[in-house]
Amino acid sequence: MAAPRPPKYQVIYNALRDQILSGALQPGEQLPSQQLMAEAHNTSLMTLRQALSSLEAEGLIEVAAGRGTYVSDRPIDVRVGNLSSFASEMLAAGIEITSEVLDNFACPASSAVEAAAALGIAEDATLVCVVRRRSVDGVPFSLQRSYLAAEVGEQIDPNALVDDSLYRSIEAATGFTVTAARETIRAVRPSKADAALLETSATQPALLSIRTSLNQFEVPFLFDEALLVGERCTIAADRTSERLRITYGFDA
Repeated sequence: MAAPRPPKYQVIYNALRDQILSGALQPGEQLPSQQLMAEAHNTSLMTLRQALSSLEAEGLIEVAAGRGTYVSDRPIDVRVGNLSSFASEMLAAGIEITSEVLDNFACPASSAVEAAAALGIAEDATLVCVVRRRSVDGVPFSLQRSYLAAEVGEQIDPNALVDDSLYRSIEAATGFTVTAARETIRAVRPSKADAALLETSATQPALLSIRTSLNQFEVPFLFDEALLVGERCTIAADRTSERLRITYGFDA
């Protein structure tokens, strides 16, 4: 039995999305009029607009009343479902990301209770925190605080993290590989200090991704807090009955 055909709007959505993410349609480029696009796809304006609405909701296009439809300044599509590091995913997407190590210090677990609890570390123990800022084309995108148990963190050379991912550095030092992760994302207001580092305003919303990575022994070994500039970030989710794929996008 042949598989059912996807609805027409989904076919149009997939075609335009692929052109945008592949670079065939460049950021800022104006699309043909809706009437011309409907005719090109042999469909109605209503069906075309359904596809455009999905693309707009994902942050891929902007529909400006009276001016037309434009490709958004959103040059990357980063998938986190395969548990690669953020930097690795950006590189795979063809985007150059700049990483700056702003700080690397030991701290009592009692000062980072959520991280200690996630890593199963007693509050009287010590954690190592690595603070990094990520930028694309000179525009800050995220501020990431990574917490590790002291015996792991002390083996990491923070200077190497400018050119390499923390996952790879941990694997080289300890043999730990990430096999699972738990992640939550919520809207927050950045502190004034964090807003300054991200070159944004403390009154602007941000997205906080909190992620705990587990190694091949099912033991938590890395706790990450990534603060993402809300106005420069789009997060989309593709859902099926069997999986959920989350996509991060950068809006310059």
